[in-house]
Amino acid sequence: MGAGGLGSYVGALLARAGHQVTLVTRGKHLEAIRRDGLHVHTVAGDFDVHPKCAASALDLRGADLTFVTVKAYSLGDVADQVAHLARAGSIVVPLLNGVTAADRLVERGVARDRIVEGIAYMTAFRTEPGRIERKADHHRLLVGSSTGGDPEAIGLIEEAFADTDVEVVVSDDIAAELWMKMAVVCALCVLCGLTGKSMGPIREHRLGADLQKRAIAEVTSVARAQGVELPREAELTVGAALDAFPPDFVPSVIHDLHSGRATEMEELGGAIVRMAHETGMDVPLHEAATAAVQLAEPRAGAVASAASTGAE
Repeated sequence: MGAGGLGSYVGALLARAGHQVTLVTRGKHLEAIRRDGLHVHTVAGDFDVHPKCAASALDLRGADLTFVTVKAYSLGDVADQVAHLARAGSIVVPLLNGVTAADRLVERGVARDRIVEGIAYMTAFRTEPGRIERKADHHRLLVGSSTGGDPEAIGLIEEAFADTDVEVVVSDDIAAELWMKMAVVCALCVLCGLTGKSMGPIREHRLGADLQKRAIAEVTSVARAQGVELPREAELTVGAALDAFPPDFVPSVIHDLHSGRATEMEELGGAIVRMAHETGMDVPLHEAATAAVQLAEPRAGAVASAASTGAE
């Protein structure tokens, strides 16, 4: 559901493993896949697959698994389609950036016991219609349920990826894992959003290491204030993850910004700012980065309006 970079890549992996896959997408990407298939460029080699495509999940009778991979700001737009698949018996696996996807789906009619939360440590971008490029070496999927999902559903996810090279890890505390990913992504957004640089030049600057530590600390402080039990070494773990990104790496928020598209900053840095303000905390780096990114967006006025009204 939402065949951008990540969704198309996950679908391509499962299709290559022999599963029946339908990508819910639209426009030129849908046309290109129907005509020529989906071409995937990776660090491990290229491959092509020919999955089915649909413009809307309302046209589908159902599925065993539904991976929701839309941008965070589009979740409300597809929630009725996700709810349709869940009512038809599908297990719903949101793989969105941020920490609120499951709650937002429940609010929009998806039963809690149909949701298994997931975190995709994979980086893939749609380079042009029908073509995907996987970046970086990480290739891991964390799954778990904090919403009452059936444990057997997790086994179904493991089975689906059994013939791929994706490492599926089952987490006993998916909420903490979601916040650890949030810390990685938000710190990347702060670092690259404020400097306009990729991770290599930032690491080389004499102030880069301290800036990174402060960006991470803002997120972990907010998480703990929200009652999330992060491990004591959380900051070091997130820092090590950031240090492992290649020198030319920028997060998807910056990639979208450079491509002239709207970004997910409102559900990343913006969410940190909102939650911090609720508890009287100061997060100046996230405030500055959120403002900088959103003011640079092509739809800056629309984003600001949506944030002020609660619209998506």
